[in-house]
Amino acid sequence: MLNPKVKLTEVSGQQETRKEDRAGTVPQEEIRTRAYQIYEFRNRNGNQADQDWGQAETELMELLHAKER
Repeated sequence: MLNPKVKLTEVSGQQETRKEDRAGTVPQEEIRTRAYQIYEFRNRNGNQADQDWGQAETELMELLHAKER
């Protein structure tokens, strides 16, 4: 699994929390950023956007759940 230092962004003082964020999910912006990092790590080779998105989502959800423990 590709994993060049995954980090969730922390936003402080944010008044409006989206419904999906409150449900313990990762914001789409975080997934999008991580998916792009995976794409770049592959030297921008191939059109695997769905796979990159899925991998990013999985990695970030695992990280989120590990932080909740």
